[in-house]
Amino acid sequence: MTTAPRKMQHLASLKLNCSVRERSLNPLIKVEGLAYVVIQRPDIDKASAFFADFGLLLDKHTGDSIYLRGRSELHHALVIEKGAAKFDRVGLTASAKDMQTLADHFSVPIQHRKPPMGGRFVCLQDPNGLTIEVNCELAKLPPIDRSLTPSWNTSDTKTRVNETVRKKIAPPPVHKLGHTVHSVRAIKESVHWYQDTFGLIVSDFQFLQDDNTPTVAFLRCDLGDTPTDHHTIAMALTPNLGHEHTAFELDSMEDIAIGQECMRKSQYKHSWGIGRHILGSQIFDYWRDSAGDMFEHYADGDLFDANTHTGYHLFNRDAQHQWGPAMSANFSGLDRPWNVLKNVVKRLFSDDELSVEKLKGFSRAMKTGAGTE
Repeated sequence: MTTAPRKMQHLASLKLNCSVRERSLNPLIKVEGLAYVVIQRPDIDKASAFFADFGLLLDKHTGDSIYLRGRSELHHALVIEKGAAKFDRVGLTASAKDMQTLADHFSVPIQHRKPPMGGRFVCLQDPNGLTIEVNCELAKLPPIDRSLTPSWNTSDTKTRVNETVRKKIAPPPVHKLGHTVHSVRAIKESVHWYQDTFGLIVSDFQFLQDDNTPTVAFLRCDLGDTPTDHHTIAMALTPNLGHEHTAFELDSMEDIAIGQECMRKSQYKHSWGIGRHILGSQIFDYWRDSAGDMFEHYADGDLFDANTHTGYHLFNRDAQHQWGPAMSANFSGLDRPWNVLKNVVKRLFSDDELSVEKLKGFSRAMKTGAGTE
């Protein structure tokens, strides 16, 4: 059997034997989208400067909190609160009826939030202890128009004549918050909780060789026939528990390149990019703030409606990008070996899914290219 049919047969086997389902047949509710993330930092002004250079726009500074937004009128995208450095919580949006359903099911109160965010929310904990706020009636913001850009002269179509291109080298404004990715203790438990509670659908799974439990799951909102981002929340089984990265959308690859130049001039820590992902198809570029949290610029991501089937894929060193530089040690966390070792030792003696066999599988996968499966 040649390589291509053998690979297709293997992927079909993964689909047949996968221990994690693609979606819930009867979820409690169906969330509408990702609203915001909240981080805590001891110096909120320093943290705000990073995100201003990243392209987020300062909206409100109220005592111990800073509210940042994108160009979209949707709502605030990032809140920075004063406190010990950590990724604190995630905000989702839902209808008022669905929020009431969650309040009744989990016996939690519906809380009212003061301006500038406003609205009402319920507060839940996911299986990994991450705080999830499900919101309705968040305050909308006045939209910010996108600056006019010169037309693009392609090889076949020349529409820009007697006009030059002079791009301003400044942080390109973020459009919106796109997705957030977290390392979890147990993929099956975590994915099923988000499916059963919020109606999320798995867009794609990734697996280690000879393992029927996925190591990565990309989940999107179920908006029926309305297309939505390839993933709103993603989960991975990696040595370092917790926040992996959060992504913000820009308009174009050129914006990402300008953003990279601005971030480099400000001497922030570059993690990985520029390249194009395979799953989700985004053009990407990753950066770390002073606390070590990773944030992504992306553009040109996939949109799926609820009818698109779940994909099944093998994880290997080439599985994350179509082109671009090789995945960096900073992105994978391997440039901090003592931190990885500490987390691995701690987790091997707990009841989560990380095991010696899975660690061996990760090691083999990172040495394996897509053409050698």
